[in-house]
Amino acid sequence: MTLDIILPVYRNIDMVRACLDSLVRHLDEVRDYSPRLIAINDSPDDEAVEAYLRQCHADGLIDVHIRNPENLGFVRSVNKGLDMARRDRRAALLVNSDTLTYAGTLAEMLAVLQADPQIGFVCPRSNNAALATFPPAPHNLSGIATTPEICHIAWETVHRHLPRYSFAPTAVGFYLLISPQVVANFGYLDEAFGVGYEEENDLVMRAGKVGYRAVLANHAFAYHAGSASFKLHDIDYKGQQQANLRMIDARHPEFLPLVWAYEASAEYRAIGQMANLVPTADGKRKIALNLLSVGHHHNGTNELIMNFIRWYDSQPQEEFELHIICKRSVAEFHGIDQLQHVRLRTDVTPGYAVAIFFGQPFDLDQINVMEHLAPITIYGMLDVIALDCGNLRASNDVQALWSYAARNANGLFFISRFSEDTFRHRFPRRFGAQVHTRLLPTRPSAYAARYAGLELRRDHVLVLGNHFAHKASNGSARILGDAIPSLSVVVLGKGGEDMPSNVRQLHAGVIPDVEMNEIFASSSVIILPSYYEGFGMSVMHALALGKPVVARDIPATREILDSFASVEGVFLYFNDTDLPDAVRKAVACGQSRVVEGDGIDWDDWSRDLFAFAAGLLDQPDICARLMDRIEDGDLLRRHFAAQQGAPAPAGRSTGPVALNLAPAATVDLPAILALDGDAFIEAFYLQILGRRADPAGLDHHRALLGSGVAKEDMLRGIMGSPEFKDRRATITVIGADRLDRKGKGFRRLLSRS
Repeated sequence: MTLDIILPVYRNIDMVRACLDSLVRHLDEVRDYSPRLIAINDSPDDEAVEAYLRQCHADGLIDVHIRNPENLGFVRSVNKGLDMARRDRRAALLVNSDTLTYAGTLAEMLAVLQADPQIGFVCPRSNNAALATFPPAPHNLSGIATTPEICHIAWETVHRHLPRYSFAPTAVGFYLLISPQVVANFGYLDEAFGVGYEEENDLVMRAGKVGYRAVLANHAFAYHAGSASFKLHDIDYKGQQQANLRMIDARHPEFLPLVWAYEASAEYRAIGQMANLVPTADGKRKIALNLLSVGHHHNGTNELIMNFIRWYDSQPQEEFELHIICKRSVAEFHGIDQLQHVRLRTDVTPGYAVAIFFGQPFDLDQINVMEHLAPITIYGMLDVIALDCGNLRASNDVQALWSYAARNANGLFFISRFSEDTFRHRFPRRFGAQVHTRLLPTRPSAYAARYAGLELRRDHVLVLGNHFAHKASNGSARILGDAIPSLSVVVLGKGGEDMPSNVRQLHAGVIPDVEMNEIFASSSVIILPSYYEGFGMSVMHALALGKPVVARDIPATREILDSFASVEGVFLYFNDTDLPDAVRKAVACGQSRVVEGDGIDWDDWSRDLFAFAAGLLDQPDICARLMDRIEDGDLLRRHFAAQQGAPAPAGRSTGPVALNLAPAATVDLPAILALDGDAFIEAFYLQILGRRADPAGLDHHRALLGSGVAKEDMLRGIMGSPEFKDRRATITVIGADRLDRKGKGFRRLLSRS
């Protein structure tokens, strides 16, 4: 195969000189194809351009120099070169004079042309070339002047992640390689398209009717200034473009549907997202921590998250920027807004290389946001309780969500070997993610800081849990209260049950963190009756205080204890009948002691997780996995839409992800109060908080209703919450006076229980 390079020129001597210099500099890459450089001057009255081209021809830089007698336009000028290529059975490379060629551009395009006998057209990637644009602006380097060098650097940092070439519905004529077979059989641009626009699409469509394909050479790049010659003409080039597009649509009705289908394809959408891997102007990759599901409360998951964030803030990584995505009130509640080396964001605008979610996804919105943020996603699969507990599994669809994550997430991290094993056992066929498993810190000192300065007392035994059945807190407290009447028992559970007189109930999830610390410090024994934990952080808090521990004998607790060289003051029991004796032994023991083994602290754990996340950037299959993930994500969204009886979502995403917002900006309190049970709970979540009730929230508010909390008091508490205040500016409340009436008092009721 031999090659003609056709360079139509119109004025702009500086741009022509730069274009030709860059071409000539890299011609050696294709010497085996006997390249012939044909320059066609379509501005014969521009003496500077003509003199330059004549000199280049004399110096042997140009093989053929054609001077049009008058301005003929792009299409007729190119056809002069195509006529020569067709006559000599050569391939043709059309090069606009407002382009720049880089090392590898020519060689890679020719290699791609020969990769498949049905490839008839090849164009490179560019900064400004319609479907061939990659990376699209704005990208992470877009904050500084967009020079040709910056555009090339942006492409160069990420193109290796892309497949060598992508089949596309058309190619772009700014820098277009045409096979000798196509040149021989279809190789003229139709002069009905006038001065230009859409003429290359017409050629591609004509050749496409007999099976010749267009591809984008993802590993080749050419800079394109864009429409430079058209802007020098006194013509309505936008009108010209629209008229020619109508002509294309009339001639080739398949053209626009093919383009739309391509833009909706997983490959097109994935390659667009790969631009997020472009480093910033400071050479840093952006990592997002998705904390949109984090609330204004303290629990084990939030403790894990905050320890990770504080580690990063104390040891920022030179190659990365860490962005925290959460509501501002949540950032203020947890002190994130006071940190120095993390960036706080409240929007879900994409642009991140990696997105991390510190928990299992419980609804489709969480999946959608993660997919929107970054091409690399990581989930913390802390446990599979919601899948294993039948009552929880029946009220959610985490099977589909977690199966999707198991196959499509780039990374999953686990906080114990038990949590990894159980997750793998649930999804053995679907498991495709990279895995990071490390037991959470088992140095008691890593948990001790929050109790500094507190008086250690022995006022009561503390039974830990919440309203979920697998925590077994209320039942265990009743057993202890009946078996040991002299024992003062405090139980953290769902409340509202008849209990022995020596048992005091506290509602889980509403006790301020400071008060909870005091309750821990004043306990004589910490009791963990849970049937199921992914780690059991309360064990470590008890050991940090030196409190005796009574815990059900479960795998996660065993895993923690096995990390110590020796343990005293921890009593495991097998069934509920053994609980009272275990508590008596713990009370008599008085304290716990451990000799640490190979345990780690929060800095160690956080550093390892961050290294895992950063390492995923080096995986060779990022783009291929992303294409699979997008295809599976479209199926997942159709699955959920079918369940809800809604129309299936379109495959193409053209804007920011729509989070679950209430369908109206008006909250009708009388209408909500008229509902009962789950309907009442779902209605106030949707209208007041703007989202569906998560499984934990649904169960929690069911328990509150069951314990006698008035609906008005529940709404008063919700509308006083920081989550509601974050969105109340857009809401009109009807019937707010209903909540001004005196009632039992939500907080007082909780404090009495």
